Amino acid sequence: MTDAANDKQQAEPIAQATLATLRQAGLEGPKDEAGAIHPIPATLDNGYYSEAAVAALEHCGFDPYIATERQRHHTPPAEAPAVPATAQERMAAKLRTPAGKALYARRKVIVEPVFGQIKEARGFRRFLLRGLANIRGEWRLVCLTHNLLKIWRHAYALLTV
Repeated sequence: MTDAANDKQQAEPIAQATLATLRQAGLEGPKDEAGAIHPIPATLDNGYYSEAAVAALEHCGFDPYIATERQRHHTPPAEAPAVPATAQERMAAKLRTPAGKALYARRKVIVEPVFGQIKEARGFRRFLLRGLANIRGEWRLVCLTHNLLKIWRHAYALLTV
């Protein structure tokens, strides 16, 4: 939770928090046969895109896949230049590759459904409290109850089988 106007400055803090959580859990990054660590794929929506965010993520050991603009439904993609000249064009080209499309598509089934469930099924549309600390607490409570409900439903489903 942050009071920043947009997410462009949040890519690096999120990457650092992710690495700290992985270290705390005792998990290491993916390695090849020789033991060299591969960058961790990171898919972020277009609100996080900036050249500085891409550089920061790469510096932290991530392989960023960040949408460079909003993707409209049912519209053909714009013609891409033969040789991407800018960093934004290179990122867009990376997302257009088959591997980039497949990786970014996973975001739609991993990350996005949670927000849809919280907003639509749980009816959480706005914060009731004011102040960053209060909002953080309210969001944590919403996430806690969301996760507890999922655990309870999973356990209940196992009991009915």
